[in-house]
Amino acid sequence: MWIWILVGALFLAALYWFVDREIYFYEATHLGPRVQGWLYDRWAKNYDRDKAESQARDADMLARPALEALRGLPAPRVLDLATGTGRLPLALLTESAFTGHVTAVDVSQGMLDQAAQKLKVFEGRLTLQQVIGFPLPFPDDSFDMVACMEALEVMPEMDTPLCELSRVLRPGGFLLTSRGAEASGRKSKVMSREQFKSLLESKGFEQVEIVTWWKWFDRVTARNPIDKPSPGHQLAPAQ
Repeated sequence: MWIWILVGALFLAALYWFVDREIYFYEATHLGPRVQGWLYDRWAKNYDRDKAESQARDADMLARPALEALRGLPAPRVLDLATGTGRLPLALLTESAFTGHVTAVDVSQGMLDQAAQKLKVFEGRLTLQQVIGFPLPFPDDSFDMVACMEALEVMPEMDTPLCELSRVLRPGGFLLTSRGAEASGRKSKVMSREQFKSLLESKGFEQVEIVTWWKWFDRVTARNPIDKPSPGHQLAPAQ
């Protein structure tokens, strides 16, 4: 009898470890986009509350560099990959200096529903779209700016999303993203600043700048080169 009790205890311990590591810590990274989308659907209503610390400086740390990069463009086109509840669209669209349109995509329809409620006043200047997997459903050179905040670390790998962001970003366009910091504890997903800069450069980005943002993430900006190679050269395979 005690053997079965031991087996049961070991099973429960293994299940707890799996749930804690794969679902809560890695946010279902290894379980596929549909499972990940389902998980984020469950989180959507409490997401902004749980992310309040990282969102506190969005106007200064996200909107300001974006506005500087887009200065002079009368109607800039922005893509926000893994938008969640629309933190970047909110930061941009509430700025009177921003006169463009934001396309915000996410794997979770629940997150997009929360974004729609929060941003309904900006209807007409915002497109919300569920996208599951790659390639992204946009033509080459579609956007003046692309963003992906606090999300590369919870994707199966970073090469494909970065290649796709470069593909849909016009020559000279602006990238805004983040690097998971060492304090996050996600050792298998954390790159040093030097490694992350090299990764971006390997995907064609230049003028990479990494600055401290908050305890778990650094803010990262970069540019597509003006002489970006011919469209389609980085089109990622479908997954």
